[in-house]
Amino acid sequence: MVVTPLFLALTLAVTQPAVRAGLPDGNRAEWVRGEAPVVLTLARPGEGWSRLAVRLCGNARWADELQAANDGQAWPLRDVRVRVPVTLLRPELRLQVLRAVFPRDRRVSGGYVHVIAAPWKGDAESWWEMAEWFSGDGSLYPDLREANPDLGLYPPRGVEVLIPERRLRPELRALRPAGPGPTRPPTRTAPRPTPLPALPPEPSVPRPPEPEPTASSIVVPASPALPVGLAPPTAGVSPAAEAGSPVTYERDHAVYHLRPGEALYSSVVVRFTGQLLAADVNATAAELARLSGIDDVTSIPVGYPVRIPFELLLPEYLPAGSPRRRAWEQEREELAAIRRAIRAADLDGIHVILDAGHGGGDTGATVAGAWESTYAYDVANRLRRALQRETRATVWMTVRDDTQGDTPPDRDVLPHSRQQRLLVTPPYDLSDASTGVHLRWVLANSVLERLQAQKVSPERLAFVSIHADSLHPSVRGLMVYVPSRHLRSPRAPSPAGIWPCEETRTLKAPRFPAAFNSRAEALSGQLGEAMVRAAGRFGVAVHPYQPVRSSVLRGGSRWVPAVLRYNRVPTSVLVEICNLTNEDDRALLQTARFREKLALGLAAGLAEAFSR
Repeated sequence: MVVTPLFLALTLAVTQPAVRAGLPDGNRAEWVRGEAPVVLTLARPGEGWSRLAVRLCGNARWADELQAANDGQAWPLRDVRVRVPVTLLRPELRLQVLRAVFPRDRRVSGGYVHVIAAPWKGDAESWWEMAEWFSGDGSLYPDLREANPDLGLYPPRGVEVLIPERRLRPELRALRPAGPGPTRPPTRTAPRPTPLPALPPEPSVPRPPEPEPTASSIVVPASPALPVGLAPPTAGVSPAAEAGSPVTYERDHAVYHLRPGEALYSSVVVRFTGQLLAADVNATAAELARLSGIDDVTSIPVGYPVRIPFELLLPEYLPAGSPRRRAWEQEREELAAIRRAIRAADLDGIHVILDAGHGGGDTGATVAGAWESTYAYDVANRLRRALQRETRATVWMTVRDDTQGDTPPDRDVLPHSRQQRLLVTPPYDLSDASTGVHLRWVLANSVLERLQAQKVSPERLAFVSIHADSLHPSVRGLMVYVPSRHLRSPRAPSPAGIWPCEETRTLKAPRFPAAFNSRAEALSGQLGEAMVRAAGRFGVAVHPYQPVRSSVLRGGSRWVPAVLRYNRVPTSVLVEICNLTNEDDRALLQTARFREKLALGLAAGLAEAFSR
């Protein structure tokens, strides 16, 4: 795989927010997220691309690029403004554009201060972009990061960034310093970031589609003795332990009084029982309605007491001191005591195995024409791009779509594709869903073994599988699954016989000691929580109740997807980026802007998880 820098850009669609500013010569500067700033100007009478290039770019040799930037028109259209990318402009005109688009920037002694504008509804500016605009070469971004060691991957709006003088474009360097340097004092020193390393041969990691349990899956009935999952990342204590429990208790059930705007499905069943699947939520809602004397679930008065049997409650909502509640609290304390041994600024030395769920003959969930496999691959590909441009991580992809390659398409609604292949040796065409699921964990473990032979610690690896869920329509938002230590067998099935490839021939059946399972759940939970926090900062909807879970709950049974259950990478997560059955989630997923925000949020979460 060739490492290419990540251009942190959102959609190029005309609906995208744009920054516009007038220029002294009557032209306009415009900046659409995902494109370089441009000048919009009118061609003069008789002026073709060559003359226009001489006038605005300083040399006729830019005529072809100028023409290409305007849809390849044979001649500049009359009375239609021509787009001239800022990178092609003469230095003095380029300076006008930068000053118009970034009016708060200033020349200082030792460099140039850029104030993060992030004008596209708060979306981040990337270091690569800043290096491209102010230094003339995006690959110089490590020098910018070195000059601003206290800033993270995505500096927030209003923060001042110093572009060092030795890396300024000539026209910026020629300006006379006027004003103080950044008002933000350095808080730490950091090693100089180095250019991204070349990636090893592109391998891939498996993550199963989200199948219902099969004969090859371990299905464990829900048990009061088992943990239900991790608490919401933003919560420091359990909901029932906060100031005032949301429920009261009567003998063998809890009572919750509905508040204005709340519904039985989302506000009671999903929140207090953890159920998500439409059939489960509907059945439980009907049972709670019966127990509570509710005749019409669509018309429940505000304040009405809904009764929830203890056996359906998540443990954190049980009365303090109950056995299942105590077991849940003890497990949280045990997992909290496990700390990540590896700390890596900018993911330096970290290997990220990215898996796009489903693919090929397995479309995953399909709702209103949207295929899970298509959009999961697009988000995974954008996340790869983000990590490669903005961090020093080494990225391994498990799946490749030959129709897209390495560049995610700049379009909202994506065409269906069955061209994804799982990158085992030789590649597998994903014609069978079950085979694809198990080959994914085989591939992940094979990558782990290969890196261990190179003396890479397993804790320098992270496995991330991207999916989109199909749940009750009232459920929405991103969720993360991590592997429960209780739902793993001591040994996985033998890879032999899954499919004839190098990985199944050379890999032995993995073993899972109890100590590994506990550590893996704790480390994976830390990554899941960091991803949830970062996604929220990027404006991505997150499931409001238990967004990080250690098992899937379906039909009264709890299980861990095979791609996590048999995975020997200690830090492994499965990200459900949204609920396709929810109309709002589905509409957002079918926009390039939202998919890019998802990728940026997940990349930031990965960086955060390995920097604490």
